[in-house]
Amino acid sequence: MTHSLHRAGTIEDLGCDYVIIIRAEKGYNQEGSAEKCKEILRLFQKHGAVNITGARGANYKGNVLQASLDSIVEAFKDGNSPYCVFDAKEKLESFLIELKEKDFGLSVVVSGLYDTVKSICDRIGITPHTTNHSLGVWGNTALLPDGPVLEITTMCGHGMVSRYLVDDLVEKIKAGSLSIEKAGIELGKPCLCGLFNPKRAERLLRKLTVHDKKERVNTGVKGWAL
Repeated sequence: MTHSLHRAGTIEDLGCDYVIIIRAEKGYNQEGSAEKCKEILRLFQKHGAVNITGARGANYKGNVLQASLDSIVEAFKDGNSPYCVFDAKEKLESFLIELKEKDFGLSVVVSGLYDTVKSICDRIGITPHTTNHSLGVWGNTALLPDGPVLEITTMCGHGMVSRYLVDDLVEKIKAGSLSIEKAGIELGKPCLCGLFNPKRAERLLRKLTVHDKKERVNTGVKGWAL
């Protein structure tokens, strides 16, 4: 899974942004996997995930920014996949420790800063199966939005969070008709996979609303498949 690899930002800011994707394999362990995945969804919440989703297709209920976790868990079926994002490396580590203890036998992908994820894996005794590295964005990059806007939109790897939605919400925040916290939630609702980090979005929205001109960079976020 590579749609979570291209999150733009500074190393400092991306240090509070870690994605988890968990999958069963069709024809191998997918049948009967729903109950394990439902437990994983609860573990996401237990360890402080800031966004969660699961069911797909006709069962899709949205992410937890627009639906209750109970409704997402209830709708979950074999073949669906649990997704979440943590806003702290400590939360990621505590989740992975318990996930390792549970030993569900499912494929786990962690996307985040390479050095941080690698050190956590080493510390808790996990050997990654595969490492994927982002090579950045190719093509006419002049068409991309600048700074924090790009950092916000790249938190949805399928491009469902529009730069124009960001612009609209920023104007509402400046006008005093919308809080930064509510704007962060609104931005995350279109992200079907639930990988949008609303807490990080709040920090970036503050930069946009106070006209922070600090240079921002794409660090090339790394993804680990465990």
